[in-house]
Amino acid sequence: MRNRTYGFAAMLAVMGISIVFGMILGGKLNAPPIMLAAHDTSPLQMAPAVATAGGGTDFADIVEQSLPAVVTVTSTAQGADRQDAPVHPFFDDPFFRRFWFFGDPDDPEQEPQSPERRIGSGSGFIISTDGFVLTNNHVIEDFDRVDVTTTGGDTFQAEVVGADPSIDLALLKIDADGRTLPTLPLGDSDGLRVGEWVIAIGNPHEFDHTVTVGVVSGKGRRVPLPTTDYGVVSFIQTDAAINLGNSGGPLLDSRGNAVGINTAMRRQNFAEGIGFALPINLARAVVEQLREYGEVRRGWIGITMNEDGIDETTRDYYNLPDTRGVLVNQVTSDGPAEKAGLRRWDVIREVDGEPVRDNGDMIAKISSRRPGEKVRLTVFRGGETLELKVTLGDREEGLDDQLGRNRREAPRGREDEPEEASGLGLTVESLTRRAREQLGLAEDQQGVVITRVDFDSEADSKGLRPTMVITAVNDEPVDGVTAWERALEQLQPGTPVKLDVLPPGGSQEIFFFLRVPDSDG
Repeated sequence: MRNRTYGFAAMLAVMGISIVFGMILGGKLNAPPIMLAAHDTSPLQMAPAVATAGGGTDFADIVEQSLPAVVTVTSTAQGADRQDAPVHPFFDDPFFRRFWFFGDPDDPEQEPQSPERRIGSGSGFIISTDGFVLTNNHVIEDFDRVDVTTTGGDTFQAEVVGADPSIDLALLKIDADGRTLPTLPLGDSDGLRVGEWVIAIGNPHEFDHTVTVGVVSGKGRRVPLPTTDYGVVSFIQTDAAINLGNSGGPLLDSRGNAVGINTAMRRQNFAEGIGFALPINLARAVVEQLREYGEVRRGWIGITMNEDGIDETTRDYYNLPDTRGVLVNQVTSDGPAEKAGLRRWDVIREVDGEPVRDNGDMIAKISSRRPGEKVRLTVFRGGETLELKVTLGDREEGLDDQLGRNRREAPRGREDEPEEASGLGLTVESLTRRAREQLGLAEDQQGVVITRVDFDSEADSKGLRPTMVITAVNDEPVDGVTAWERALEQLQPGTPVKLDVLPPGGSQEIFFFLRVPDSDG
């Protein structure tokens, strides 16, 4: 028995040593030393990304060479309102106080207040030898003074060159009296792979220059952060720990390149290891605009797109060669797209000869241009390919205007008693006055309301739900159950069908594409 016990203990010891040895080996990565940027000239010169080289360099080497370019950003406002006056050091990153992931910002126990002064702190990093610094906009917005402190302890008052709230980015400038400052080279966030090692550096909870390590957990994450433009910005997700005060600090790849700007974490519902970083390619694309104009203006064409994109059923319906492109849902009245001749149900396949992958890619291609620029759209319409030239408008102005203009005007129709019919895995009823009131619809809204979706049907998997209102089948208006049944009679088994649907509380329709099952033929 004693021999068994010793044998078991020896086995555990060997396993423990193996695990530790594996962790040590796991920290070894291929990475050459970080590079300093060349002397700044106009336009802004930033250090080139460091390429992979032979030989092993561990995390400690990367951090040691990167730390001199990472800074602490301290923001101060005098005479602040009580509501915005954190003084407790654990809550001095303003973003994390107000973002819903991180609790109730109005809880006085969570956030002690001071009417005299409020102080916010975060992180940042130097990108040019003469003192340009990147950080998050939420670290510095609405503050009177911004100071930057280097690893060596030198503090400089910073000028806010410009900010882009849409992606939560700010560009600062410090005057180092002619000294050449250490910088971080900017990498390629598009080239990141899920599972790749990354390193986060920042100043969480006033523990300066804290380093955490993890992997890229996901890319292209849409996160509903305050003030950011959900359509423009997406984030890198990482399990490298991001805490209060990390905002604005760099996310490094295994070669010491800055590939992201640490922006947020999710803390709600016992979440752990869910952090978000702004992709550096998105930041780099607007730095020159911030430097030149102090703000960023983005292009806009004035359309909404089908939320589900183009799947195989949609492709078959329009007889497209593949699923690339975007399907135009609505065209803003008197907007750039309408002036150029774009129509509802057009499929945009290319922008200036470059293929459009999906909705996000379309937004990125247009918003990366400036208002007033002209772009060439390759459009598929009715079996033909067209070329349309669009002069872009201003995205911010256009979206504000579009909110009040994209209201669907439905024709007036008769008031029916509730009728019921089924098809396509759905059960629908005619809209009555009571149904319109309960659903918050206009008195003249026409269509049939979905009351049941068959479990495990294609309609169910595509996201159709009760209370949604179907207004058209294959572009033919549906004003009641009779029209619904008449439309379904025209469908052939196995063919794709397009449904125009008004979601609950929605003011504009979205499209769903289903394939007609055999039972509906």
